[in-house]
Amino acid sequence: MDQRASAITLLVLLCATFSNAFDISKILSNGSDFGSFNELLKQTGMAQKINNQQTITVLALDGGAVGSIQGKSKDELERILSNHVILDYYDMDKLKKLTNKSTTLTTMFQKSGVAQNGLGFLNVTKTSSGDIMLGSGMKDAPLVARVMKQVAAQPYNISVVQISQAIVAPGIDSIDASAPTQSQNPPPPPPKKKAAAPTPKEEEAEVPSPTEESAATPEADSPALTPGEEPAADEKSSASSRALMGSGSAVAALMGLMFVGF
Repeated sequence: MDQRASAITLLVLLCATFSNAFDISKILSNGSDFGSFNELLKQTGMAQKINNQQTITVLALDGGAVGSIQGKSKDELERILSNHVILDYYDMDKLKKLTNKSTTLTTMFQKSGVAQNGLGFLNVTKTSSGDIMLGSGMKDAPLVARVMKQVAAQPYNISVVQISQAIVAPGIDSIDASAPTQSQNPPPPPPKKKAAAPTPKEEEAEVPSPTEESAATPEADSPALTPGEEPAADEKSSASSRALMGSGSAVAALMGLMFVGF
């Protein structure tokens, strides 16, 4: 029983250790220059969100740099501060070894689902003089902050790097968080067009008329006349011809008899 209890206790401690691998508030409290920045992280709830991550980089602001964003609403501050949290590990050595001149970094604000048009990305650029500059990932946004120094590092969980001033992406402080974005509610696909049902006129046009049927079928024998019916014009002509021929034959026979008598 003692061994089992010890194993359970050790497991709980290990889980607690991995779930709270770092505490951003304690890390920032070790330096006197980041007290105001630390307080803003706590007030907006960003400190807890940072602690819940496994791999993170925090772009810290000292007392002079943080003054430009103080006085904003809680929602505005949360959006701006979340744009100072990179969802990857970058210490000074890694930043200096960036091979590309410019690199796009993904921030926690992008993960929120509210970011639009590149608001949740940062652009990091190494200048010809060797400085590492940061700015919003939005198109044509300027590089406004210079990387100053390494504040703390716990490879490869958390890195805290000081920058010269706050990065406020154009429009980030006036976003309507209640408005749905494309990533949250994608538009439904357009409905498939159904074949139009034939109209009554079209259906009538497809059915052959009695006239067309009679024209298409072979001619049938003329039906016999019923009593009381008069023969058609052609039949009357044929009957008249036969009657004349019969009369002619009778006249010829009579003349023959008369000729024999004489």
